[in-house]
Amino acid sequence: MLGRATKRNPHGRLTRPEDVAEAIVLLSGARTSWITGNVIGVDGGETLTV
Repeated sequence: MLGRATKRNPHGRLTRPEDVAEAIVLLSGARTSWITGNVIGVDGGETLTV
C-alpha cells in the first residue's frame, strides 16, 4: 500500500509530519481567518490522481 501511494503521489513520496505542520502554520495566520469550516488535504496532490 505504501509503495502504491508513493508511486501515485505527484511528488513521489508520502506525506510527512513536517508537511502537515507547515500547512497548519500557514493556515494559522491572521490573513487566513476567513478560511473556516473547510477540509484541506495535505497530500501533495495524491487525491487528484485517484
